[in-house]
Amino acid sequence: MRTLEHRRNSFKQALNEVRDLWQSPDSEQARNARQAAEAALQDWLTEHPGVAVHSHGGSMPEQWRGNVDGHSFYFRERHDDWHIEIDLRPTGHFSEVLNGHNIDGRTQTRRQAVQQGDIIATGTIDAEGYGTTVVQRAQFIVTTIRDHPKRTSCTHHADKLDAITAALGASVDWCPTCGIRLPAR
Repeated sequence: MRTLEHRRNSFKQALNEVRDLWQSPDSEQARNARQAAEAALQDWLTEHPGVAVHSHGGSMPEQWRGNVDGHSFYFRERHDDWHIEIDLRPTGHFSEVLNGHNIDGRTQTRRQAVQQGDIIATGTIDAEGYGTTVVQRAQFIVTTIRDHPKRTSCTHHADKLDAITAALGASVDWCPTCGIRLPAR
């Protein structure tokens, strides 16, 4: 049977191992890379008025929250699939979310209102422009959100497709204005 002293020593050993890991050269390199990526994102944001990122990060899932041109947004990627919601609204539901740890190591949670928006785009990490860096991901999210109103209001030149097809000598597969794939004709 494990004694109280044995459990305390095991806990101290685990804390020491975590401390050693965080102080290792590999960990320092990872911290420096994250700080550089965050600085690059902040620089990018200053060059793009109308864009604010309130939070981002994680790996399973990766999540972003912010605003683009007055539209609140939520981006989530998990297992290589992603979606973007805009114009977030309260659902009336709440969830318990991690809020850190007490001094004694116990997990703290807090209630958070669940918000949900209109899903405007879904895809995989293979989507064109998805990127691998924080700045590339921000660009992808912002471009997708900014392109959404164009795509939803575009008429896709339905009255001119025959003339465009004749001029090109080939069928038109993509709308020349908004870029959406057109149905086969």
